[in-house]
Amino acid sequence: RVSPPPRRARVMSSTTRIYGGDKEQASQFWVEKYEKEACRNWDIFYKNNTDQFFKDRHYFAKEFPDVFGVQVGGGDGEEEDEGPSRVGVSDDRGSTSATSDTKTGADCCARVFGPAPQYALPSLTANEVKDGTGTARPAGRVFLEVGCGVGNTAFPLLALDKAAAVYCCDFSQRAVELVEARKEGLSLHEKNRINPFVCDITRDPLTEHVPPGSVDVCTMVFVLSAVSPEKFARAIRNVSSVMKPGGTGRVLVRDYACGDLAQSRFASKTRQKLSENFYVRGDGTRAYYFSQEELTALFAKFGMEQTQSVVHEKTITNRSTRVDMERRWIQASFASAAVPAEALPAPPPRAEPEWAARTRLADRRKAGEAVLAEKAKSLELAKQTQAVADLEKELVTCTRGTLERVVLGIARDGAVESGAMLRRLQMEAQS
Repeated sequence: RVSPPPRRARVMSSTTRIYGGDKEQASQFWVEKYEKEACRNWDIFYKNNTDQFFKDRHYFAKEFPDVFGVQVGGGDGEEEDEGPSRVGVSDDRGSTSATSDTKTGADCCARVFGPAPQYALPSLTANEVKDGTGTARPAGRVFLEVGCGVGNTAFPLLALDKAAAVYCCDFSQRAVELVEARKEGLSLHEKNRINPFVCDITRDPLTEHVPPGSVDVCTMVFVLSAVSPEKFARAIRNVSSVMKPGGTGRVLVRDYACGDLAQSRFASKTRQKLSENFYVRGDGTRAYYFSQEELTALFAKFGMEQTQSVVHEKTITNRSTRVDMERRWIQASFASAAVPAEALPAPPPRAEPEWAARTRLADRRKAGEAVLAEKAKSLELAKQTQAVADLEKELVTCTRGTLERVVLGIARDGAVESGAMLRRLQMEAQS
């Protein structure tokens, strides 16, 4: 018996526009809400998944041999780096299931070279070092990973260049804390080589953490796709401001490409489209799908010429349903600008979230109430002290008859229980 050929899942055009199939677009309220809560949603993502979702990326030496000089680490350069490491889970980030076959390749028609030349490793000096393969490397290069997550690129970069310093940043505080925790397991030498910090690349100047014009290689792995399209330019300008001048640095980009199966799934669902090629996942995180032309134009705007760009394709066949699923992503490298872009201006103070304002006002109200209660308590104690002092003064001058009438009156009025007063008098008499 011959099995029927697998059915192919619907794949969209690789051009920027998605033709047809889009459901109702999310309202402006939700677009603004997802933008406002972007950091919070990624914090929740890392709270739920910690460092168990993404795999370490060991394909850089193979995919960018001109930058790293030698093939180190595993992987064919097209491994499932953006999917969960656990099997049997399907996710739009690119996971495979336990019942699937995978075929990978590159769209040859979508491979573009130049105009920037290939990266040239810095000239060897007396300070050169040797990596684990015995290959000599120049000492002292500076790497920057933007959108580092839990360090799935930063830590492999440490292994690729034993002398390089690695800066890595993410706008999720929880993600950076996970990087710090993993950093504690390194040797003292390696701890000193990696510098994680929190930064929103669309808002916070990288120059506050990274020396301007110092970065040799910057990696942006599935980072721009998580940013609102209107903020792409600010993110790239920010990266350019810390890159080495004269076209000697490289920015390595890997991100979602138009025509990916996940994009068609988003387009078929209601209110998951935020804008053209920009969608929101069920957990509130977002994804943008690029064309090569669009990505190249974004970097060219800041004088960063393309070295090469290729659209990779992956066909995942579900053996149980006999359906082929097409995954697509762009991989590109760009030379740094001749003159780095100007650093982003210092951002204004962040607007206080509504929940924080409510909490602050409630705390202020409670503090005020506590102060008033303490003042009332102090006044009452002062009144009691003064009353005792006045009573002692009157007792010195009053006659026995007056005192007897007062005591009997108090007992009749019930101001003091008669039995208690009797016991007190008997104790005083005995003493």
